[in-house]
Amino acid sequence: MIELNQNVRTVGLQFRFSNRSAIPDSVNRWSWEVPQESENRRCQPSGTLAIEPTMTCTLVEFLGELEAVGYELVDAFCQERINPRDSRQEVYYMVRFQFAKQGFISPSDNFSKRANTIRAELQRVCETTLWRVRAYLNPFKSNSEEIPGQNAVSINLEVRQPLFRPDGQPVTARAKDERGKPIGDPLPLQPTHYLRVENQTIKLVPA
Repeated sequence: MIELNQNVRTVGLQFRFSNRSAIPDSVNRWSWEVPQESENRRCQPSGTLAIEPTMTCTLVEFLGELEAVGYELVDAFCQERINPRDSRQEVYYMVRFQFAKQGFISPSDNFSKRANTIRAELQRVCETTLWRVRAYLNPFKSNSEEIPGQNAVSINLEVRQPLFRPDGQPVTARAKDERGKPIGDPLPLQPTHYLRVENQTIKLVPA
C-alpha cells in the first residue's frame, strides 16, 4: 500500500508493451534508448517496493479515483528500448503516463491540447487489459536532485494480457486444477485484483 499524503508529488504509470500497435496513438515518441542511457538508468538506486509483483490486475477504476484525490495527467511519452540482459535482444516499448498533484506541475500547452484524447486512450488500456503490477515509493527529484521529504510513486505494469481479440471477442482460457491440468470450458479472462485508490491509499484489492 502507498499512502497519498501531502508529500507525494507525482504518480507515474509505466507500461511495458511488446506490440507497438497496442500503444496509444496520441503519446509522444522519444528517440530510442541508447546503451549508455540504459546503463545509467539501471544503475539508479531503486526506491522502496510498496506493492509486490502481482499478476492479472485491472486498473479499470484507478484513473478516476486518482483524479478524485487531486492528481492530474501532465505528461505522456513512449520510448523504444532493448533489454541488454535478454539474449534475444528483443525490442519493447516503455510508455509512461505522469500524474502530478494539482498545482504542483503544469502541463505544457501542447500537452493540454491533447490531454483529453490521451486520457481517453489510457482509460481504454485500463479497461481492456490485465497486467502484472508492482509499485515503488521513490524520492522525488527535480533536475536530477532529490528534494528532501518529497516522494514520487512509480507503478510498473508488465506482462500485458488483452481481454479482447482484434475482432472484439473476449479472450478465453480454461481453468486449471491443482496439478496445472486444464479443466472445464474456456471462459473470458477475469482479474484477480483491482488497483484502487481508497482512503487516500493506493492498494490492490482482491476481485
